[in-house]
Amino acid sequence: MARRKTANASRKSNSWKDIEQDVKAKSISETAFKRILLARCRTVALFAGAFLIAAAGLKLFVMNDDLSVSITKAGRALPVKSIIVESDALPRDWILEYLDLNEGEIDLLGLELDRLKARLEKHPQTFSAQIARQLPDTLFISVKEREPVAKMLAEDARRGRLTLLVDRFGIVYEGIGYGPKQIKSLPNLDGVRLKRNEDGFEPLVGMEPVDDLLSQTRDIAPHLYQSWKIVSLAEFPKLIVKSGFVREIVFEKGETDFRRQISRLDYIVDYYKSHAFSKVEKVDLTMNSQVPVEQSLVARR
Repeated sequence: MARRKTANASRKSNSWKDIEQDVKAKSISETAFKRILLARCRTVALFAGAFLIAAAGLKLFVMNDDLSVSITKAGRALPVKSIIVESDALPRDWILEYLDLNEGEIDLLGLELDRLKARLEKHPQTFSAQIARQLPDTLFISVKEREPVAKMLAEDARRGRLTLLVDRFGIVYEGIGYGPKQIKSLPNLDGVRLKRNEDGFEPLVGMEPVDDLLSQTRDIAPHLYQSWKIVSLAEFPKLIVKSGFVREIVFEKGETDFRRQISRLDYIVDYYKSHAFSKVEKVDLTMNSQVPVEQSLVARR
């Protein structure tokens, strides 16, 4: 009997149900509880923020779509009441007629601004153009034009003799809106041949050094520039200028700086004028240290 009791006691001790459970659940501290609560609040806030951003984006998309529809509808009721034109020489009336904006009611939002801009910039006198809407009823047009460097004469089968202008980049065009005084102040260009293309004429080669020479002469010795009548490219890269006092002046095309040659010419002209000469046949400024003045001089009587 004692052996059986011992065996029964052994079996009871091997069951976890028979072990006395004195261990109590570990309580969470107040600090840990706050940390867990804060982490959960952050998670909820992130989801809420994402939801609000998505809702705002959807609302903005719908508003923009409604706004574009409203603007399109309003365009039918927004006629152009004012056209602002900024240009140098091109007259306002010419620009409006060229762009077909001078007749009938114009729909401000129905205008194809890119097409109008491209058409205006295709004209050879235009360097660049800007066209914009100014709501509610104004169209803005700004034209930057080419600056003429010289002029030249050409024969047209229908219109006879024409005066054409040439800019620094060799673009040849008929000047519109320039005053007679401005045209007269430009020297004549010689020694070139015009070639026609679809848009007018092929650009001329050699005009950049011509512009450098003329602009530097205006800055350094304007009295010399005022007497220059013709600039020839017949011997390019040499530039030949014909003036009132010196019948022929030969410049050598350098990098872009003609200042040394201009200063030398100014000295020569002053010297011979002070010695009672009315004309000098030729001054060749490409001869460096050699005497640049041709000996055929005309003394003043």
